[in-house]
Amino acid sequence: MSQPYLSLEAELHDAFWEAEDDDSEVELMAAFLGKHPGPALEIGSGSGRLMFPLVQMGLDVEGLELSRDMLELGTSRARKLGIQPVVHEGDMSRWDDGRKFSSLLAPAFTLQLASDPAATLRHWHGLLADGGGLYLTVFMPYAELLGDLPENQWYEDHRVTLPDGREGLLKTRHRLDRRRQLVAREHRYSLTGDPPQTHHSRQTIRWIEHPELLSLLADCGFRVDGFFLDFDPQRVVSDPEVVDFDGILTYHASRLDSRV
Repeated sequence: MSQPYLSLEAELHDAFWEAEDDDSEVELMAAFLGKHPGPALEIGSGSGRLMFPLVQMGLDVEGLELSRDMLELGTSRARKLGIQPVVHEGDMSRWDDGRKFSSLLAPAFTLQLASDPAATLRHWHGLLADGGGLYLTVFMPYAELLGDLPENQWYEDHRVTLPDGREGLLKTRHRLDRRRQLVAREHRYSLTGDPPQTHHSRQTIRWIEHPELLSLLADCGFRVDGFFLDFDPQRVVSDPEVVDFDGILTYHASRLDSRV
């Protein structure tokens, strides 16, 4: 079962992202879709932060989202934008309406929330037409792994001021399971106002080393066409382990006609 964003976690999710991200993934996804014309599906589309700009560009993109809270936020956002996007409610590891897509978009580290990444990738393989493209972003939690963020200690993760003046805050602590490559996180969300709001959640992130992910994609019926670092298509290296980067990797892959 995938992990949905709920309550205040859903409400503040996009605000935290937008405060730190320049929408570079929207541009990267649009360029990828240009190479794979036809219907596309964004997996884990949330409230439309990345998907809706693609729809506004005239691209044929639908969404898939597990969280009902995120879906409701997306409905409100779409209404304000004057668009009518198609967004399905369902689990990324199970949802299937019988169609084949020209491309799948899995940005923002979505795969790392899957309880079984291999089973999820095999399912995604079945959603794609032959030769269809997979856009996939993952990250390595180097701050946790290298001890820059000590285990079992609360720290300020994100802070943002909303347009209405309210302040959102996220505090996090984590523990590592190095054998199973898991980061178990506890989150404390708060939002000022009258009344103030709080929300507590837990989330497990799986990290996947680069060689392991290459092997995983191949085993699940994909050909890796290329990858780059830190949302910069110019940062192409042969081995990410020997360079200094922020831990973000974006892969372009294609569905093979038959499993290898």
